[in-house]
Amino acid sequence: MNQLDKNIAANLKRIRKSKNMSLDVLAEKTGVSKSMLGQIERGESNPTVATIAKIVDGIRISFEDLIYPKQESVLIIDNDKLPLLQSEEGAYQVRLIFPYDRRRNFEVYEMRIEPGESCGCFLKGEGDSEYILVVQGVLALETAEGTYEVAANHAIKLEASKKHSYHNSGSQQLILNLFTACDRLLFTPF
Repeated sequence: MNQLDKNIAANLKRIRKSKNMSLDVLAEKTGVSKSMLGQIERGESNPTVATIAKIVDGIRISFEDLIYPKQESVLIIDNDKLPLLQSEEGAYQVRLIFPYDRRRNFEVYEMRIEPGESCGCFLKGEGDSEYILVVQGVLALETAEGTYEVAANHAIKLEASKKHSYHNSGSQQLILNLFTACDRLLFTPF
C-alpha cells in the first residue's frame, strides 16, 4: 500500500466515524458499495479518481481532507531531535523547524552563527519576504542597500530573493529565527 492509499484509508475511516456513519450509511450517501468502502478503509483497494470523487461529494468533504494526512491540532517540536545542517568549518548551523507545507505559506528555520563568522543566504522565488528575529547576539545583515545592525529581541523584514548575508561580529553565538514563504533556503558560507 502506498502513502496515498494509507492516507485515504485512515482519513475515510476517521471521517466516517466522526460523522457517526456505518459503512451502510456511507455506501448510501456516496453510491460506492459497502464492500468497496470496507476495502478502501482497510487499505486493500486502490480507489479510482471517480470513486474518490463519489466519496467526497457524498459526504461533503474536500478532496484534500481525504488524501492528505490529518494535521495534529497541537504539534510539539524538540529542536534537539531535528536534523542539523552545518558548514564544514563549523561557522554556522541551520535547523529546519517547520518545513514548507501546502496548508501554510511559510517555513521556520533556526540559525546559529559562531562569533566572527558569516553565512550567505540565497532564496528562490521573486517577491518573497524573509522575516528574521534575533534571539541572541547582534546580527550584521549585509545587503546591496547596506549593512543593518539588528540586536537581540529585534526583528527585520527583507526581500528574500536578493543576495544578502548574515555576520556575527560579536563575542557570543548569534541565534536567529528565520521565517520565509520560500520553499527552500540555500545557505552558502562566505
